[in-house]
Amino acid sequence: MVVLSACLTSKAGKPLVARQFVEISRIRIEGLLAAFPKLIGAVKQHTYVETESVRYVFQPMENLYLLLVTNKSSNIMEDLETLRLLARLVPEFAPHLEEEYVREQAFEIMLAFDEVLAMGHRETINLTQVKTALEMESHEEKLHNMIRQSKINEAKEEAKKKATAIDQTKAQRQKAGLGGMGSSGMGSAMQGAFQDEGERKPVRVFDSEGQPEAAPAPARKAPPKGKGMQLGSKTKQTDVMKALEAEDELMGMAPVAAAPAAKGGAAEARKVSVSNEAVVLKVEEKVCVRLNKDGGVESLEVKGELKMMINDPEASYVKVQVQHGKNAAFQFKTHPNINRGMWADDAVLCHRDQTKNFPVGTELGVLKWRLPPSTNSALLPIGISCWPSVSGNNATVNLEYESASSLDLANLRVIVPCPAQATVADVSEGDARYLAKSGTVEWRVELVDDANRSGNMEFSADDVDADAFFPISVSFTATGTLCGIQVSTVSDTRNDSPLQFAASTMLEVEEYEIQ
Repeated sequence: MVVLSACLTSKAGKPLVARQFVEISRIRIEGLLAAFPKLIGAVKQHTYVETESVRYVFQPMENLYLLLVTNKSSNIMEDLETLRLLARLVPEFAPHLEEEYVREQAFEIMLAFDEVLAMGHRETINLTQVKTALEMESHEEKLHNMIRQSKINEAKEEAKKKATAIDQTKAQRQKAGLGGMGSSGMGSAMQGAFQDEGERKPVRVFDSEGQPEAAPAPARKAPPKGKGMQLGSKTKQTDVMKALEAEDELMGMAPVAAAPAAKGGAAEARKVSVSNEAVVLKVEEKVCVRLNKDGGVESLEVKGELKMMINDPEASYVKVQVQHGKNAAFQFKTHPNINRGMWADDAVLCHRDQTKNFPVGTELGVLKWRLPPSTNSALLPIGISCWPSVSGNNATVNLEYESASSLDLANLRVIVPCPAQATVADVSEGDARYLAKSGTVEWRVELVDDANRSGNMEFSADDVDADAFFPISVSFTATGTLCGIQVSTVSDTRNDSPLQFAASTMLEVEEYEIQ
């Protein structure tokens, strides 16, 4: 057996990947591959065709041909075994058998061919051994990565030391400015000290009736002209990182102070704007679901929390009016410092001692709730059904989702284990694909709303048992909650004046499995 070349070609005979195992000129191999499509025009029952000098052993793979070019004295049975092994290897590196994916993975495919064939002869090797050989770790690569990471860490430490040294120098100069004995020096130093103290602790002013008045915002000191004591830690750190990048050619790494990516820029901007409000409230809810293979609910549990952070000291005397829907099955629990009477009577969250304020700049969980483990399917935000059927060596799986909830679900992901190559036959909503490296079929639907409350998907695989498609994992998010908690108003407990606030609501999946 002598294999001259192993290659992947398009239906029209265009070579995509070709690996030669004997000395052969480029013109010769291109001529052999160009003649192949013309020779198979009349071949219907066989997977090989011969000419006067060579034999073509081939296998169709969707829109491509996997082809072995051998001499006529080669053992065709061994050639067919080699072809089958290569046909199992190719989808491992190019799950989508299309031209652009094959070109992207051409180098990996050629390395796999080299593991199977050497000098035109078949090696005694199987699929598992080939995958193990290709996944071997490189000691030199690990050593290079360790050296590169140590340089990055050293650069960060050097930048921190520079910043600390600058801070210490600034502090020493400020202390030296307070040590002058002249009256003007002492006066200016004392005046600056009192100004700094006033900036740190605003003075509360009371009117004639003893009510607190809003203190005017302290005037910010204009920055000194010239360079002065400018901190340059970030600039120096960035310069050090750039020098490292130039040395190790790490141009693909993001700089330390890199701007947010364009895709997440809007989200980052929203996060910044929310954090600038006087009161920030976050409603977070997580759901844990376990379904059986028939789609029945074995366990449904919901946990939620309302978190509050005060950014403005003047807004620390705060009360929050909450609305919640029909949620008698949920159990609520307030923070020990919350007035439980006002919560029970009016659904108001405020300090139990209204003469005291909430901490500033610290996120505080003021309300928690939970739904004890339940089997009520009416509370499910979305239900997933799986219908596997096996006929001979072929297994067909039908997946279906159905949502009777009023919530709009985003980023729905249904991941099904599949140990063999899967072919997606039909997708009514979203898109689905087989991931060879993880051995799963992933069904993705970006948004489930009133326009697509149900959907289905079908795929098939060979030589797979029905139980191998479990457990199935599901994930999604929603800008609402199952409990129906909403923040309606935020006001000051001292004078009932409304306060500026920002509120966000998020439902996430902590665990959702079908097993």
